[in-house]
Amino acid sequence: MSSKDEYSVETRTNYDNYSEQQEDFDTAEEVREYIKELDTDNEHVHSVLFYRAGTNSNPKDVTKQFVK
Repeated sequence: MSSKDEYSVETRTNYDNYSEQQEDFDTAEEVREYIKELDTDNEHVHSVLFYRAGTNSNPKDVTKQFVK
């Protein structure tokens, strides 16, 4: 369990084979910067989940706050 809030971003890629990747961030601003740097021709955000400090289950889906 983390002692601070955390965002988990899952991205998916469709090249010849499907793949996914997960990155964790401490702040919403870090999430925005990460999303801004994605190669959107080949990669897209599947989900952004928010975990409250002290938890590692039942995250809140906050994808719509970051992806329109």
